[in-house]
Amino acid sequence: MILDVRPERCTGCMLCELYCSLAHEGQSFPDLARVQILAEHNRKKLVPVMCVPCEENPCIAACPEPGAIHKTDRGAVVIEEALCTACGKCARACKIGAIRIHRLEGRGKNGKAVALKCDQCQGDPWCVKVCPVDAILRADGKNGDQAVFSRILAARQDLEKSEKTS
Repeated sequence: MILDVRPERCTGCMLCELYCSLAHEGQSFPDLARVQILAEHNRKKLVPVMCVPCEENPCIAACPEPGAIHKTDRGAVVIEEALCTACGKCARACKIGAIRIHRLEGRGKNGKAVALKCDQCQGDPWCVKVCPVDAILRADGKNGDQAVFSRILAARQDLEKSEKTS
């Protein structure tokens, strides 16, 4: 199972961020969500960004800690928090920006910070459950994970280009 993201459907309601942070952190705090909604300054363009496993998995290759980032049998790329040093190499390697480093006391290998990214909620993602417009859907992955990744990358690049010209 992978997640299918349809940026053109996103209304910016932020329910995915709220429920994601609640499910993972026990609090509704969007900064700690594994999904983030990027928005153009006028909010006409919105892009839900989360990890949808790509073919290359540059985050895994970039990580200097053996086993800290790996792909599960269901296709999700996950971070083992106890092994994460929050060096940021995975975040810099991710072309769509689906990994963020957060200073969180007591978290990660060094107890100071950790990389956060979507883990698909062990196959039962809250973002899919709460999205009222089907901007985030469950997909089987048979139609190509790369197509979903490419869609998010293109939408993000379009949003960034719009920001530069406005």
